[in-house]
Amino acid sequence: MIWLLAITWLHTIDRTEFNVLWAVYSLAFASYAWLVFSKNGIGIMYGLGLALLTRMLSLLFEPLLSDDYYRYIWDGMVMHGGIHPMAYTPSFLIQHPEIIAVNAQLFSLLNSSDYFSVYPPVAQWIFQLSFTINDLNISGHILFYKILLICTDALIVFFLYRLLILKKLMINRLLWFALNPLIILEFTGNLHMDGLMIAGLLGAVLLSGKKTMFWSSMLMATSILSKMLTLILIPFMPKKLYWKNITVFSVLSVGISVLVFMWSFGSNTGWMNSIRLWFTSFEFNASLYYLLRSIGYLTKGYNTIEIIGPLLLFTALVVICILWWKYIRKTNADWAQAMLFVMTLYFLMSTTVHPWYVGLLLSLSVLSLHIYPVIWTYLIFLSYSHYEGGGFVENYPLIATEYLLLIFWMVMERRWRRHHIASANISFIRSDLK
Repeated sequence: MIWLLAITWLHTIDRTEFNVLWAVYSLAFASYAWLVFSKNGIGIMYGLGLALLTRMLSLLFEPLLSDDYYRYIWDGMVMHGGIHPMAYTPSFLIQHPEIIAVNAQLFSLLNSSDYFSVYPPVAQWIFQLSFTINDLNISGHILFYKILLICTDALIVFFLYRLLILKKLMINRLLWFALNPLIILEFTGNLHMDGLMIAGLLGAVLLSGKKTMFWSSMLMATSILSKMLTLILIPFMPKKLYWKNITVFSVLSVGISVLVFMWSFGSNTGWMNSIRLWFTSFEFNASLYYLLRSIGYLTKGYNTIEIIGPLLLFTALVVICILWWKYIRKTNADWAQAMLFVMTLYFLMSTTVHPWYVGLLLSLSVLSLHIYPVIWTYLIFLSYSHYEGGGFVENYPLIATEYLLLIFWMVMERRWRRHHIASANISFIRSDLK
């Protein structure tokens, strides 16, 4: 009851009220930890029922932590009018009504009117479908996206269930994802589309067999076309695909993605500017990047993001290649753990890390033996302190607190794992001697 009341309460708190938001979120997370990790925690069926109930309750509330959905409606409106969102920025269209008649009130609600859209084809098609159904009815759009994301969460839980069985892990680990306050609040509650990406990735892994190679590739392409992030995870698919099968899988997944991308976006090159912005302009809740940026200010006297962003990306890709080399050489390499490490590295070296990004890490942690993504779903909520009072000022002491505590937990978790493995080996040797 405490968990349910806290989650429901969170849907009513604006992001400008950080102190209240953080206190209630802490209450929700503490009760979540008790439900999921204690010996007297909730049963799997009751837990899944509770997860569905709280998502249904979210239908009663409008998003208060994010206004990104206004851009969904704008992109859908533009596509419905026969103009691709990558062709013009909203600011350009509002000044040129001869191209397409747009809604001025909707324009005033956008948080990125000077940028091209950042959403890949699958997301854009969903936006267009929603606008076809709801036109400029904002409440209708919110309801449409919430129902879609409830279904997406259900699909993720189903894929996790099947994969847990295949990996012979405890089924109650499903509740790590299903009851997590961040997932409920950011996905269904505030309409972030990362669930589509996660569902496509997990479905691709589940169907990654020789007989289902085509459908696996289709799901992986869907994941990439929902959010291009999972493109870097293709080399870390289950080892049963190597070598011939992984080549076929990669060609199909990337080929389908490229063809759909070119067919959908055509000659509109705004997407190239959108991708560049993620590494040369956008900044939010970063870790290593902020340290390097502070050095840049001391040595150069200005923000060196256009140098540091691409440099960090290149470094991340080099390290990911090293991790891939180790992955293919290890006989019993675990794909879930490898993907988890790759995405963790990527986020730690990114210039932008929004709270809902960690949902991908959490889904992978369910299938591995690492718990630090669960901890991060709590700590990353500190980033909402940046909106305290209605403005936007990043709270660097809290960012430092978030990442220092996260790294401390990761180090301790690694030590615990080594100690556990060593203890297990000693016990095995003793029993063998007996």
